[in-house]
Amino acid sequence: MLTDQDEEDVPIIHRESLKRVWVVANGKGGVGKTTISANTGGLAAAGGARVLIVDLNGQGNIGRELGYRNSEVDDEGKALYEAVINGSSVVPVPNVRPNLDVAVGGPWVGRLPDHLSLKYEGQAKKQALMLAAALQQASGSYDLVIIDSPPENPPLQQLALAAARWLIVPVKSDSAAIEDGLGGIARQFGLVRKQVNPFLELLGIVLFASGATSTAIRRGVIQDVERTIGGAPMFNSVVRHSEAVARQSRQRGLLAHELEEASVNNPAFWQVRAGEASAEQVISQTSSSVADDLATLTREMFTRMREREGGMT
Repeated sequence: MLTDQDEEDVPIIHRESLKRVWVVANGKGGVGKTTISANTGGLAAAGGARVLIVDLNGQGNIGRELGYRNSEVDDEGKALYEAVINGSSVVPVPNVRPNLDVAVGGPWVGRLPDHLSLKYEGQAKKQALMLAAALQQASGSYDLVIIDSPPENPPLQQLALAAARWLIVPVKSDSAAIEDGLGGIARQFGLVRKQVNPFLELLGIVLFASGATSTAIRRGVIQDVERTIGGAPMFNSVVRHSEAVARQSRQRGLLAHELEEASVNNPAFWQVRAGEASAEQVISQTSSSVADDLATLTREMFTRMREREGGMT
């Protein structure tokens, strides 16, 4: 995408309708994109906002976080695929949680780049703007739209970036991952801003799966980020690492704050020792800490967005 010169019939995008669209992106996988997309969306919805999550990933991992994989609502991304291909309005699955709708992802979404290229051959900008065209028709029903973008797939990343107002980049503390992942999404960010979406802005970079109190690690990440892409705004919030919470969340289809709520029904230790309950029934108490981290991050994201909106004309 974004390489052809022969452009015609480029869709008109009303950027005001997309001013509350976030895209969570990184050039590498395994850095928390889906966890942040699902949990910030779920928390905002629980707080009363009308939220749409767009799963622009061929693996459909939002469905694991929210517990609808392999259910009757899991169309493997076909409805989203058809909306983008045709420029028709996104028709999401309603009320996956109260106030939370989802445009389901999956294998159909993975076919979009090739099929857009065939249908709109020689119209690179039109290809890149088709998600924006589909989203702007539905966005008026929502206070917030979050796009969970795939790693290592520049054409789908370009679709997501072209439809968004704000970019959020999760990173882990591994310097090589920062250079590869952050450097990759920075290149797509610059390309999309220059050619199709000059309104796209970086909201911030968040350190994911790290020690919450490790100031040395955070300082090293900031240095790596500055070395990779120059000065960039880091969120103060850090989402700590917990393998148990990540595993239990996807096994049960529950968000971190929902795991925390469910943990009050944990069996007593003596019930497990006596064989009256299984250890698999015990929800990690770390879910409370992770839920707190994600709630703090969500508040900071909204605060920063409002501050940035207030400073713009």
